[in-house]
Amino acid sequence: AVGAVHRDRVLPAGVGAGDVLLGLSSSGVHSNGFSLVRKLLEKEGIGYDSECPWDSDAKTVGESLLTPTKIYVKSCLPLIQGGMLNGLAHITGGGLLENLPRSLPTGVVAEITGHPPLPAVFRWMKKASGLDDAEMLRTFNCG
Repeated sequence: AVGAVHRDRVLPAGVGAGDVLLGLSSSGVHSNGFSLVRKLLEKEGIGYDSECPWDSDAKTVGESLLTPTKIYVKSCLPLIQGGMLNGLAHITGGGLLENLPRSLPTGVVAEITGHPPLPAVFRWMKKASGLDDAEMLRTFNCG
């Protein structure tokens, strides 16, 4: 995806205390963390053509992992054009714990008070890897 923005509309702009933090769900693992995914599949003796242990709707592990990356512009653009967003954070390598703080000005912190259930693929990876919650959030988008 490629984007363009007028210099006077660059985000973040005006992020501050009292703002509401919204999260958009991802459609899968995507690019971040795939080295670990490959190692986990190997450790568990699972191939890309194997039955998927976390997704009964997918025919194979490969089919599930290759779910196309969701591009969020359709969700965000109307809000940006309406002046309703002060900032955005793209949660890639480094996960939520490293990417969200980079979108906040000095002295502003985010408080996350709820999280939807961890999607099945991430629950499987957490169990297979033994990673704790913090490391999962540092490595993956976690849905």
